[in-house]
Order: sequence, then C-alpha cells, then structure tokens
Amino acid sequence: MNYYKHIIAIVSIFIAFSSCTDEFDTLIKDPIALPANPDGQLSFVQLSMSGDRYYQWRANLIYSGGFVQHYSGAWNVTEFGGRFKKNDDYAHAYWRRAYAIEMKNLVDIIATTNGVPEKANINAIAKIMKVMTGQRLTDLYGDVPYSEAGVGFLEGVVTPRYDRQEEIYASFFKDLEESFNQLNANGGAVPGDLFYNGDISKWKKLANTLRLRLGMRLSEIAPAEAEKQVKAAFANGVFDSNADNCIMHHIDIDFNGDITDFRGNGLAQALTANDNADHFSSLLIDFLKNHDDPRLTMIATPKTSSGVIWGGAIQPGEDLYVGIPGGTFQWDVFGGATATSGIQPYLKENTAPFLHVGYSEAQLLLAEAAFRGWVSGSAADYYKAGVEAGMKQLTIYGAADPSQSAINDYLTNYPLQSGTEMEQISTQLWVTYLFNSIEAYSNWRRTGYPVLDAVTAPDSETGGIVPTRLYYPNDELQKNEANYLEALGRMDGTNDWLNKVWWDAN
Repeated sequence: MNYYKHIIAIVSIFIAFSSCTDEFDTLIKDPIALPANPDGQLSFVQLSMSGDRYYQWRANLIYSGGFVQHYSGAWNVTEFGGRFKKNDDYAHAYWRRAYAIEMKNLVDIIATTNGVPEKANINAIAKIMKVMTGQRLTDLYGDVPYSEAGVGFLEGVVTPRYDRQEEIYASFFKDLEESFNQLNANGGAVPGDLFYNGDISKWKKLANTLRLRLGMRLSEIAPAEAEKQVKAAFANGVFDSNADNCIMHHIDIDFNGDITDFRGNGLAQALTANDNADHFSSLLIDFLKNHDDPRLTMIATPKTSSGVIWGGAIQPGEDLYVGIPGGTFQWDVFGGATATSGIQPYLKENTAPFLHVGYSEAQLLLAEAAFRGWVSGSAADYYKAGVEAGMKQLTIYGAADPSQSAINDYLTNYPLQSGTEMEQISTQLWVTYLFNSIEAYSNWRRTGYPVLDAVTAPDSETGGIVPTRLYYPNDELQKNEANYLEALGRMDGTNDWLNKVWWDAN
C-alpha cells in the first residue's frame, strides 16, 4: 500500500508542479516506474522536507519550538515541549519519517545516477540534500545510522551501524565539497528540482552556506576544524542575498489523511490543527517589542480582549502585544487566549513557503566568524546585513515589506556591541530561525543563547532542564540491538534525552 501511495503522491506532485518542468510528460509516461525515477524522487523528498505534517507537528513545533520557546500556549506544545515531558510518538517522528522517506529516496537517487555524466547535477544535489537530512537527524539524536542508512535493498544491510557524530560531520564536509565541485553546466538538467528549478549556481551557494552552518556548529568542540570549514565555505561563495534563499513553495492543499501527500506546508497544517491554540512565547514577543522590531507586527496579531479586565474591552494605552510564558497554557494567562497575541493568518496557510537555509542566517554566522577572526570583514557589518535580511525575508509569507526607515532605526539603535557579540548574534539567529525551530534548537545548544525563561512547572519530567537531544526509538533494541547498545555505550549507557550530542560542549 505504501508503494502505491508514493506513486499517487508523486503523480500528484507533478500534476501540481507541471509548470516547473518541460519534461513533465516524460516523467509521468510510466507511472509505475516513478518510485525509481530520480527526478520524481527528488521532488518527493523536497516536498516531504517541509510538507510532512507528521514530523513538522511533533519534532519542529511541539518539541523544538517548545524547547527554545518560540511557541507556547497550546496543550501539546506546552505539556510536552514547554514542560519537557516524554512522548515516544513525538520524539521518534523525525527519525521514522527521515529514514523511511528522505534518506531512502536520496540514497536511491545517488546510487542510480552515480557515475553518469549527464546525471552529475542531480547526483550532486541529492548528496547535498542527504547532508540536509543527515544534519537534522544527527543534531536531534546524536550518533545515528548514516553511512549505511538506506542501503538495505542495494547492499543488504538491514542493521546499519550508528556512526559517531564526529564521523558524520566529516562526511558532511566531504560531500559538500565534492558536490560543489561536481555541479557544472554540462551535468544535465534537473527537472524535478522544486527548490531552485535546476539553477546550478544557486545549488553551489547552498552547498557552501550549509558548509558554513555546519562549520560553525563545531565552534565549541573543534574550533580548528570549524575555522577550516568556515574559511573554505566563505572562499567558495555563500548566499549573496535573499534571492539565494533555499525555499520550498507549497500549494493550497489541506491535510487529507494521506501521510504521503506533502504539497501543503506541514508546519502551517500543524498550527491549524492545534485549533489556533498556538501563540508565540512571551520571550519572543517581549524581545521584539522591547527593541521596536518591525518583525513584531509581521508575525503577530494584537490581542482582542483586555488583560486588565477579564474578557473586557481593550483599555486605553494597554499593551496590544502579549506572549505566553514558556511552559504555560493559554488558559492560565489572565484573560485567556484572546488577551494574548495571535499568529498572523498568512503564516498558517497551506501555501506558506518554508525557508530551509537563508541569507540572513549566513550573514549572522559570518558575523560570528568575523568576531572570532576566522573570516575577513566587519562583524558589525555582517550583523547589520543579517538582521535586515531577517526582517525582509518575512515578506515571502505575505507580510508587508518593512520600511527602510524602520530597519535603519533598528540598526542604529541596536548595533552589535562589544562584550555582547555572541548573545546578540545568537539571539538574532533564534529570531531568524523562527519557523525552523529544529535549527534554532541546535544553535541554542551550541551557544546557550538566547537565555530562556525558567520553566518552573512542578510536573516537568526534567526538573525544568531543557532536553539536549531526542531519544532513540525504543524498538531499535529489537531491530538493531548490537549497534543500538554500542551507541548507548558511548553516552552513559542510557537512552536519555539529557545526554549531550558530541558538538554540544556548551
């Protein structure tokens, strides 16, 4: 059944996105062969990376978004992500979908196109995307199957070893370098590419920008290697503007019960499925509000009832933008949900795009790299460019373009200051990663910023300590016992979510 669901989903993808390729007729000529068609598989994976409501709801919104206090208020976000309670379905969601869908299809594409000159570009793109998937997996879980993942059919390996995270990162850098060099004008068209429509120059920049991200991830555990990778990425060329951003554009498809239909934005579908109970945290709202940040009104709506008089009319001079503290349910806030800010409707539409990697992120990471003395240029200038790009990137969702005067005022009033560089840069990354909470969670573990509000709920299963990884699926003990136990032995012998991943030396 899963086989035919995948066929239906891929056919649907190309019906919806037929304008993206002149080879549509070729791609659907033999529908039964589509699961083995590299172009169809590529589109399928790209859509799944943000259109999969199952893991977006659990790994991105509930856990990562709750952990780093992007969101608060809804029952599931607060109960599990905000109060740090275990739920196996939530914790294992990305593991199960990434290996079954993303990793398996990418490994197939790489194997099918390897050594074929006219398929060099799709082969390189698949390797870049495998790094993107592998990065999420290892950053969330630690040591994971990577080198032997997805090769059960190709090589007969059904119990893959758990590679050490240090080894996985080394393979990331190797694959990104190889892919950057492999992409070329004669490497064949890539009609299934929904990120960049086959623009090889942008894929080259993406490879380098990912290398920058991953290089900075090692800043606390292996600074010499981090510097080496950051310098190489910078020299090869990272994103130049928001026009280079890696974005998945979705279409207006509601979740219809088909878990392999990823045409709509999975995060938006999750926010809607929470019955509009999700709100931004008070940590986020207060940061934006206290800095006169134009992003406040771009992401949040004003409250509709008074927080002074329960359920009453807004009072003159009353603050219209109010978030919900981390670990707090919306009904526990005085005045309830209507006395707190909502989420802008366009952020919850099926058509909302998903930003995987952005120019704002790249500039902020370069600001940190320049602060550390790893790249040329002014940390303050990179910081300004990153903040401005972060404001302007919100227009992809339908937000009004912020005025240049408002941006200039912000940059003038809140420049990068000596002694607080790491906190300022990391906090701006936290804001720019707003709808990619998985990435925000990783950067928070690396830097410790922003300083999160204390969670004092007495029923927190960790005593208010933010988990530092997601725990492995328990059925790995039956499916892959020896490798699973070996991986646990590298930690403290337990599958605990307070153990740290390798690069987390903060």
